[in-house]
Amino acid sequence: MAANITSADNKQTGESRKELFAAIDAIATRGGITRDRAITAWYAITLLGIDEDEAIDAASADGPEDNGCDFIYVDQDQETIYVLQGYVSDRPERAAGVKKWNALVAAIPSIKDPISFKHAGRLDIYETLQELDLQNYVQVFGLITLAAKSDQIARQLETTVRSKTYGAGISFFYEHQDGLYDKYLIAKTADRTVKEDTLTFTTRLSEMKGDFGQAIIGSVAASEFARWYDKYSNQLFEGNVRLFIGQRKGGINEKIIETATNRHGEFWALNNGITIVAESFEGLSDTKYKLRHFSIVNGCQTTVSLSKAIEGSEDAKKSQVLVRVVAAKKALLTDIVRYNNTQNPVKLSAVRLLDPIQEALRTAFARIEYSYAPKQEGSRLIKNTKRIELDRIAQYLASMSDETILDAVRRKTELFDKSYKSIFPRGLRAEKVFLAWQIAKAVEVERGNLLAAIAENEDLVMKTILGIHGTPWGIYVANTLIERSGSDLSKMTLQKMNTEDFKNAITKYAKKAMELYSEIAVNIVSSSDAGSNTRNEIRIRPFLEKLKRTLTLRLAKLASWKLPKLHTVSTAK
Repeated sequence: MAANITSADNKQTGESRKELFAAIDAIATRGGITRDRAITAWYAITLLGIDEDEAIDAASADGPEDNGCDFIYVDQDQETIYVLQGYVSDRPERAAGVKKWNALVAAIPSIKDPISFKHAGRLDIYETLQELDLQNYVQVFGLITLAAKSDQIARQLETTVRSKTYGAGISFFYEHQDGLYDKYLIAKTADRTVKEDTLTFTTRLSEMKGDFGQAIIGSVAASEFARWYDKYSNQLFEGNVRLFIGQRKGGINEKIIETATNRHGEFWALNNGITIVAESFEGLSDTKYKLRHFSIVNGCQTTVSLSKAIEGSEDAKKSQVLVRVVAAKKALLTDIVRYNNTQNPVKLSAVRLLDPIQEALRTAFARIEYSYAPKQEGSRLIKNTKRIELDRIAQYLASMSDETILDAVRRKTELFDKSYKSIFPRGLRAEKVFLAWQIAKAVEVERGNLLAAIAENEDLVMKTILGIHGTPWGIYVANTLIERSGSDLSKMTLQKMNTEDFKNAITKYAKKAMELYSEIAVNIVSSSDAGSNTRNEIRIRPFLEKLKRTLTLRLAKLASWKLPKLHTVSTAK
């Protein structure tokens, strides 16, 4: 059996490499560039959404004096600089050498001081970087290889990230063939919008052009949307933040159905309308248009309700809806969704569900039967121990970093705005997300135990320390212990982490973390000014700095605490 599985795996790996080789070689041929450069361009086109011509041009940074940059691209809209190194192995078992990683890291000074690009003849890169205020840009450095995983590079990545030497504005990632093909499949299936169909308007259209792209506006009969919904179902709403939330008695959807059934002549004036985002649209006649790669980003409730109304009444087909079709830049999708869903308040976290990063994580967690960041569907969320909510995991991930812990404590609602790129950087491993989730769950249990132990106590200071802010601080301390314990996070997999042994090991860290946090915190607060407020005291940077200093001293006893190295805990495959 094992031999058969190995044979099947090898066959799949071979087929996967052939498919990727074909895609990479097509770009290499078109751009007249090497495979190593072409893989960076392919990655940028396929997974970063960068225009093909711009990606090929960005890959031309390679050369004898490329300063460690096979690819460099400045995304002005997203305020992100991408610096990539590429490597394509001629054999599937061969890994990239660590020199590739070292060259990537060595490129950092060249981005900060781009004079070397001028000397190398790349005046365009020099002038572009010279004009930027790097403090406003996220810098993403990635090594992309169609080759076997290198444990040495994986360890170097962990060390580089953990050291925090380069600051909060710089992130790193490493892709090898095991994960690269998965991401390729995700990219192929993530764009699950409707590929192509027609939309017939009942009125003359208005046209708009602007920095956003172009748009058409007009009225459409309800029967058109019923046809679409009958044909595509929820595929219509891939770009929407929520699916149909149900037909609750007295709710908005029941009212939409009632209006379409009994007041179809007034429906147009009483409904907010529908917004569709398309890759492009083409006029076939004055009122009929062909839409390509489109999705309803605002109007899911209206579309489904109209379909249900038509099932019960032929008159509902006569209802007219105001429709806007927008052919916009991909970079604007998040904002279009966000600002077109203000009639029913939508959290920015729900909009972020649409990001490719979240799609990749959703796919990874599905393999261990976890529901990661699902869209809202129905009026109530079903309790599920294997459900990871996006707003919570964002806070938990933010709690693991010096740069974002205070935001996790005091500005949880803003994490999806200014801190999103640092919390969910390119190359974020699902294992780190799962680690944050498990730490948080264990910390929550231990925090509850400590609060229960002092339930009859009048110690308000300790109750505040162990209050809701105790969870992010407990996560911060637990993660610090794990990082200093010698645990090799590069060796962990979701399968190994999804075991009772691993959860028990995390519980040990959570217990020690809450013990340390509560002890250190009460000493910090007790030594503060008599008029200080405990809640405010544990929400400011001086508290963080004092906690870090004291925790560093306590870590001298780390070996005596006998905390397990996490990569050795489970042998699950």
